[in-house]
Amino acid sequence: MARSNNNAVFTADTTSHGDVAIELFTVTVKDGSGNALDIDGNTHKDGIVDRVLQGIQTRGTLKHYRVTTTNGVITVIVERADSWADTGTGTPASPQTAAAANMQVFLRAMGTVRCRASSTSESTDPAETAAVDISGTTVAVVANI
Repeated sequence: MARSNNNAVFTADTTSHGDVAIELFTVTVKDGSGNALDIDGNTHKDGIVDRVLQGIQTRGTLKHYRVTTTNGVITVIVERADSWADTGTGTPASPQTAAAANMQVFLRAMGTVRCRASSTSESTDPAETAAVDISGTTVAVVANI
């Protein structure tokens, strides 16, 4: 008998997707002044969203993501518990705070990122690329989804 998961609520503690542990984060893409970026025009291949997701994948496998374009929010699900933290740093009270802090430091260190300015631009043409400051980006643990 099949069971519906439509009303399931997952808490911030490490959850599993099949038999693989996952962690959930909210990434808010912000400039150095702390202003959330409207990333609506940059959801295409090699746009700023792509660059942020590539950064996240340097330490964990990106399982799913959702982009809220006008306020800079990207919700991500990363495979493997503690992929962004030192193994075992989470606790039941604050399971992924070290992972969120490490991811935030990494994304901020990316600074100003070169990316395609639009879906029709050529990434090899400097006149058609954009320099996007993401040095104020914040990362938080998703408490409930």
